[in-house]
Formats: sequence, C-alpha cells, structure tokens
Amino acid sequence: MSAPALESRRIDSDTYRSVMRNLPTAVAAVCSTDPMTGDRNGMIVGTFASLSIEPALVTFSVMHSSTSWPKISAAETFSVSLLAEDQQQVCRALSAKGEDKLSTVSYSESPWGTPHIHGSLAWFDCRIEQQFAAGDHVVVIASVLEMTAGEGDPLIFHGGRFGSFSDSRPTSS
Repeated sequence: MSAPALESRRIDSDTYRSVMRNLPTAVAAVCSTDPMTGDRNGMIVGTFASLSIEPALVTFSVMHSSTSWPKISAAETFSVSLLAEDQQQVCRALSAKGEDKLSTVSYSESPWGTPHIHGSLAWFDCRIEQQFAAGDHVVVIASVLEMTAGEGDPLIFHGGRFGSFSDSRPTSS
C-alpha cells in the first residue's frame, strides 16, 4: 500500500474541531497592566506550554481577532496564571467580552506589576520575545522572568467541558 501524495488537502474546520476536542488542555489566564493608564487586561488561553528550559521560554497562541491580546501585548510584561480546578468562574470572567474583565477576579500585583490571580496553581511573569502569524492565530514566544508554584490540581478543558484530575487520583492502600 502506498502512502497518499503529500499535497495540501483542505481540512474541514468542523471536523478539525471535533477531532481536536479529544486533546485535553490546561486553562491559563494571561494578564497585564497598561503602564500608561494602570488598566488591567486579561484573557484565557488553552494553548499555554513550556517551550524551552534553557533559556526558560513559554508559548501560547491567540486568535487574530482577539481584542484583548493587543492590549496585553502593548505592556512590557505580562503574567500567566495557571488556573486551578475550582476556578471555572475566573475562566468565564476572563473569557467574556468587555473592558474590565478582572473586576470580579481576585488578584494581587506581582513585583513585575502584573496581575497574579489568587488561587492559581502557578504564576509566570513574562516578556514577549517573538510573535508571528500562523493560520488564524498569532503564536507568542515569551521569556520567563520569574515564576512561582502553588498547590492543587489544574483546571482542564476537554471535550467542550471543564474537568480535573481529582476523579482519577490513585487511592492509597
């Protein structure tokens, strides 16, 4: 049996979404503070990942149509808060349309001047190193300036719904 020709094939977007929803993703809040106005901006990404250990780099992607990313990327630094399993409401607040998404979210300011969401599993303060277009997204590569870990289980998005690891923890004998 021969392999199909390596020509570009059009993948139906509905089929793509249907297949990709089988991949669980962590939920991360990306936030910044406008240095000129002090306004806080935030959004949710499901594509946050480690890219490199040396140097410490992270990556995520954002839709070209995002109205939040231009505000966040205009700041010198931004934070990423990896959300915990009980932070679905934070995810909903930062996913909503509007100007003051952080008004109902509890956070504190990091030494870098970025919002760190209370109760999160980890916090990263970052600086953008590269941004480039890829399909209908912008891929962001950022250096990690500082990071801190909390405790608990992550908020997971899978199959169009939220979940966690809590149900699958091994029991001790």
